[in-house]
This record gives sequence, C-alpha cells and structure tokens, in this order.
Amino acid sequence: MTTPANTATDHTLRRTLQPSGGPLCRRLLICGPGQVEIIEQRLPRLGDSDVFAETMISGISHGTEMAWLGGAAAALHRTWDADHRYYTDGQGRDYPVAPGYESIARVAQIGRAVTHVEVGDLVAVDAPHATGHLLTETAATAGLLPADTDPERAVFHILTRVALAGVHDAALRVGETVVVMGLGTVGLLAAQHARHAGARVIGVDRYPLRVQAAQALGVHGLHADTIDVAAEVHDLTDGAGADAAIEASGSYGGLHEAIRCLRVAGRVATVASYHGDQSGLRLGEEYHRNRITLISSMTINGCPQRAHPQWTLDRLNRTAWHLIADGTIRTDGLITHRIPFDQAADAYTLISDTPQDTIKVVLTYDH
Repeated sequence: MTTPANTATDHTLRRTLQPSGGPLCRRLLICGPGQVEIIEQRLPRLGDSDVFAETMISGISHGTEMAWLGGAAAALHRTWDADHRYYTDGQGRDYPVAPGYESIARVAQIGRAVTHVEVGDLVAVDAPHATGHLLTETAATAGLLPADTDPERAVFHILTRVALAGVHDAALRVGETVVVMGLGTVGLLAAQHARHAGARVIGVDRYPLRVQAAQALGVHGLHADTIDVAAEVHDLTDGAGADAAIEASGSYGGLHEAIRCLRVAGRVATVASYHGDQSGLRLGEEYHRNRITLISSMTINGCPQRAHPQWTLDRLNRTAWHLIADGTIRTDGLITHRIPFDQAADAYTLISDTPQDTIKVVLTYDH
C-alpha cells in the first residue's frame, strides 16, 4: 500500500492524560491515511451502574479497517444524511477514526449497583481497539460469555453473526449450490453456515492459503488465479450455474465473477463493504441478461433483518454465539497472526503488504 511519509509502521505513543480519575487505558486511532497512533487517556469515573473491562483480544476487520487506513472509506469523501439514508456531495467525516468492533474483555471493576456482572466475567464488546472499556451494566450483560469460553473462539462472534445474516439474505434452500466469493474470515464463516443450511458450497479465492482453509472445512475450493471460475462452476453444476452466491471479497471484480457463476434468476447476497473507485463490475452483461437479483446484507446501521421481527439483532447474536460454542462453526486455524496491541501498526502493514499470508489477524493485550 502506498502511503504518505508517516506510514503504518511509523506509529507513535502520545500521552493525553485527562482530568478526573477513571481507569487509565490506551486506545488505537487512525489519524490519517497510513497513520496509526496509540493514545493514552483516562476514562470517566466508574458510575454505580458501570462496568470496566480489560481487553484480552480484539480482531481486526480487514476490509473496513484497511479502507479507513487507506483513505478509501466512503464516509471520508461524502456526507451521510442519516435522516434520508443516502450520501450527498460534500465534506465527509474527518480523521481521527477509532477502528475496530470485535473485542473480548474481562471485567476488572464494577459499580456499586451492578448485580448481573461480576469481576472476572468475560464479555464480548462491540467497541474500538483499546486496552479497556467502560460499559453500562446493560451492555456488559448483553455481551456476557460463559466462564470457560476460549477468547480466541469468542473473538469470531460478531463476524459469525455477519456471515449468518448473509446466508439468511441469500435465502438458501437444501440442495442448492452456492458460491462463496472471497475466503477471508467472513467468507469462511459464511461457507460453514451455508453447508449447515444444506447447500453445496463452492469457495473461491485468489490466495492458496485461504482455499486450503476452505477445503479443510469441507468446502470445494477454487483458486481464482488459475482457472476461469464461472466456467468451472458451470461445469460443476452440469452447465446450469450456481443457484446463489455470497460475495465476501469486497471487490467489484469479485462481485462480477459471482454474478457470472449463476444460473438464470440466481441471486447474490453481498456481505462485504465496497470502497473507493474500482473497475470490473459490468452490469450490462450477465447481470442484465440472466435477470440476477442483487441483495445487500447488513445487520447494523439501523437496518433491521429482512425477517424482522422474527429475527432481531439480538437473536442473530445469540444464534451466532451458540453455533460457535457448540462447535457447529469451526474457528480453529483461522487466526494466522497474533500481534501485541502496542505493535498494532505492524498488523495493518502485514494485512496490506502480504494479504496472501493472512486470514484473521488479532491484537493481544498484556495487562
């Protein structure tokens, strides 16, 4: 990745001690394209109904966070109109950005009125990368995990929910064939959900490491750089094409290839975010001629699930966790790199410069 003079490896530690005596913590900020910093600050004092939890592990979201770091995120360049739910021309949001939303933490302090959470409890936290988090009792209780939980399994919880919603939106039926385009973390989780939903799954990626990971999970893997993927999928389906695709690559080229793989009236559910100006998507070709349905899958940002109210965000979360806890969704082997929080900039550089060597990169914390 090309960055300004301050690259992802040129991070600094700024001390920004704030008044009032809450817990001291450090958190990660992206301060501009290619600029990663760790700041130190005091959180507000613990209230009677508050919980302070110290982070044990947090996962980096390769697509979303690398878009912030590279300056390609849509929110940096256009204005989101929350009332009308569309982007308009004009100034986007500015740096710094606090990235991350996949943290597992252990409760270190509780307020005097807290009754449902105890010191030592493990909680899942939907919050940016930081050494500690000040939570309400309600938020801590919602993220409470069993005492014997392995944090390295729990860190996949949120992306397991994202992948689950994608499979729901794809409306898979038993016996159908689905192509999962992009075998990063979300793609590998979606492939497992699709198999358990009774579909035949074909996984596609450019990187051999990820194709091998899919094959280890029982998925038919295709190496995109060595074959015509759509032709191979049609051969595997007796010429008809797949019934559906789940697009998890975040590239317009990947989305176009997913469309090419489908039979007439097939459907594509996208679970990736698309950033910046990309080439490769040509809607005047197979998309138009084969009457393909394109479905955006989103579980947050004020978007209820299509099956709402039967399926709420809380139900998706609980289901995702149960599927991890009982072993239905396997996460073993998906973490390829564990990097100390203080070296977070190196983690981003690794993902940017050698994506072929990574599946899931996590930050670890030493308290």
